[in-house]
Amino acid sequence: MEIKELTLSELMEGYTSADNGEKYICVFCGKSFEKEMMYQSRGRYVTGKRAMEEHIIDEHGGVFRGLMSLDKQVSGLSEMQREILCGMYEERDNKDLAEDLGITVATVRTHKFNIQRMKREAKILLACLEQIENDEIVSQRKRLEEGTLKSVFPPMRDMDETKPNIGNSLHPFFTQFTLK
Repeated sequence: MEIKELTLSELMEGYTSADNGEKYICVFCGKSFEKEMMYQSRGRYVTGKRAMEEHIIDEHGGVFRGLMSLDKQVSGLSEMQREILCGMYEERDNKDLAEDLGITVATVRTHKFNIQRMKREAKILLACLEQIENDEIVSQRKRLEEGTLKSVFPPMRDMDETKPNIGNSLHPFFTQFTLK
């Protein structure tokens, strides 16, 4: 199993399922727990899923710390971005974070702003890739492009700016505009 093959949900949970959902596998180390088995964890018996969740916390410091431990080639995060994200995760004050990192408070804010920008860009990239890779979306797009799905709306008539905008039944706000 490779990180690049995991879904966003699997990355956020820190584990994936295998054998038709009968086994949970840690995405960080590969340790597995069977769904129907009981495991001893923290002095008591728990389900396979609970054992996996506790394993991720006990062995990797939780999903966030597990993700932060990934190599730069995998995560794409610089050391400074990791430090800023860890500070955000720990809900640290910008001033304290700046002092510990040896940078100014303004630089901390700039890094946080850039991380938020990266988040927005990542969402757009994920949406674009979903449009490319999701078989159902691709199939629907192809049917639409081929014209097999008929529009429920009648075709739009051309609007000529030289003619008055007669018959505009839209809300009064829109009657001041000539629709093209």
